[in-house]
Amino acid sequence: MNSIPILVLLHGTRLTGAQWTGYAERLADVAEVRTPDLPGHGRRAHQAFTLAAAVQTVESVVAAAGERPVLLAGHSLGGFVAMSYAEQHPTRLGGLALMGSATEPGGPGAGVYRLLARLWALAGPARMQRLDARVLGRLLDTRIWAAIQAEGEYFGAVDAAWSEVMRHCGSHQLRHVACPVLVLGGRWDQLHLQARRFARAAPRGTVVTVPGRGHFWPMTHPGEVAAQLCCWIAAVQPRSEPHSAPTIEAKTTARAAPEGARNHEI
Repeated sequence: MNSIPILVLLHGTRLTGAQWTGYAERLADVAEVRTPDLPGHGRRAHQAFTLAAAVQTVESVVAAAGERPVLLAGHSLGGFVAMSYAEQHPTRLGGLALMGSATEPGGPGAGVYRLLARLWALAGPARMQRLDARVLGRLLDTRIWAAIQAEGEYFGAVDAAWSEVMRHCGSHQLRHVACPVLVLGGRWDQLHLQARRFARAAPRGTVVTVPGRGHFWPMTHPGEVAAQLCCWIAAVQPRSEPHSAPTIEAKTTARAAPEGARNHEI
């Protein structure tokens, strides 16, 4: 039986699996990558977005893995979908990684999400697409941006997706998740502000925060994020031994975090 784990990568708002272009090659030594489109996006654009439908999408990918170990990672909206799956299947995963999805969407933290939703609504799809072309076109890795443009952006699901997240998601979803949980993000990422809280909520939570990186880090510096995921996979799946794992040329220091969570800062 093939023992190399399946790594399911879930994309963020309005994007598709194209967000993860190049990750399969970068992680080939440690995982077999799957990048499904979520409901309302890409090949599932015809399907209305609900968290239930999004979790079903993940369930179908996990079921196809059979007996192979499965790791689940998501960025932004994809992180909250990943949490929702893990909450419903707390012992199924070998590891869970949350990127840019560690600010509570309810309570005081909801202001960040409400502001984002309001900006989306005021701008409208056409204006947001032009803004993305100007901003993301300059910031993102060129290969990833080209793939995103080829697949298209899907603004129609934004309101429904974040309404669902604000109603149902948060750190409480991690309380019974048995696998190691990595909370990964950049210091400048507004959706990583409560990373320690999310890590503390998980029985086996770890925080990695990287200075100088923002919310789009997985798409602006895919090599760095892939290296982080590679190290994480090697740690949570010790039997999968990479032949030439990528590394980050920076010193990592461990600092104690309250309530048992571990915090790393690069």
